[in-house]
Amino acid sequence: MNLAHVALWVSDLDRSLSFYVDLGFERTGSFTLDGVENVYLNAGDGEVQLKHDPTRTTPIAPSRADTDHVAFLVEDVQAVAEQAREAGGSVVTEPHIVPAAEAKATFVEDPDGHTVEFYRPLDE
Repeated sequence: MNLAHVALWVSDLDRSLSFYVDLGFERTGSFTLDGVENVYLNAGDGEVQLKHDPTRTTPIAPSRADTDHVAFLVEDVQAVAEQAREAGGSVVTEPHIVPAAEAKATFVEDPDGHTVEFYRPLDE
């Protein structure tokens, strides 16, 4: 079994698309269904799906009770943290060693407040 994609609701598709593209994700496809715009971005063996409803009037508020974070394996954790800042994201946790996970990680929030982890195992 492989993870196909993770879907995130976004309030401003152009802003979110720019954020993720600035971090190195590439657009792989898109479609509109029932007025909802869907854009797919590569994420290694899976994809990130950005969902946007231009008629939505309530703000996007990620539920921490439902989802904690989405994680991506990267080559350079420090570089991604800097790219996230430059792309308009907020670094929640600076790059650091996580001894229990034997990895280096950073946590950022995307423009809609979704928590995204970027990590690299220490032995790689």
